[in-house]
Amino acid sequence: MTRIVISLIAFNVLLAAACAEESLPALERYRQLEFRAEPDNFDKGWRERVALEFEIVNDEDLETLRAGLSDEDPYVRSMAARALGIRSDKASADALAELALNDAEFMVRIRAVESLGLLKMKLDVIEAAQKDRQGAVRWEADLAADQFHSEIDCAAEIRNAFAEGIELEEMGQAQVGEPAPDFSALTLDGKRFKLSSVLGKKPIAIYFAAFDQ
Repeated sequence: MTRIVISLIAFNVLLAAACAEESLPALERYRQLEFRAEPDNFDKGWRERVALEFEIVNDEDLETLRAGLSDEDPYVRSMAARALGIRSDKASADALAELALNDAEFMVRIRAVESLGLLKMKLDVIEAAQKDRQGAVRWEADLAADQFHSEIDCAAEIRNAFAEGIELEEMGQAQVGEPAPDFSALTLDGKRFKLSSVLGKKPIAIYFAAFDQ
């Protein structure tokens, strides 16, 4: 009987801990990820990072994201900056500009510049970022500057894509040497693309950005 009672207590403690973790804001759970978005973790924990990014973009409240821009953790600042750009939060433009110009971490500067491009605001800051000491920031700044000449609302298109959600079990199905699994996605012009509509009919190259923050 004693062993059963102890086991039940241990189970309840674990269950309470799990529930407490789930109740944390998504951005806080991003901070606590076992495998963060670092080069050494490229093949580790990426499904959890992607799934949590979807949750942050779709569900995190704006005040939490805005506060995240001044967080001491660069990964939190980076993700908050990205999410605010996708959410088209123009009220964050000044804070994003400050990060784009002065944050010590280049990955944060990248996301801040990216989001200013999505907002189509602070062109002067983006032009300054085109001279950043880090090549990756300069590359992102060139893309952001192009947004000012585009009629496409890329932030809205990205929001629409994120709104469709993602499931852990559906990620990582593609295997080298195996037929590509069918999938559908929205193109930048808002049209639905389905791989099976072209697979086997003509050559096709599909490119996805190979990094996350």
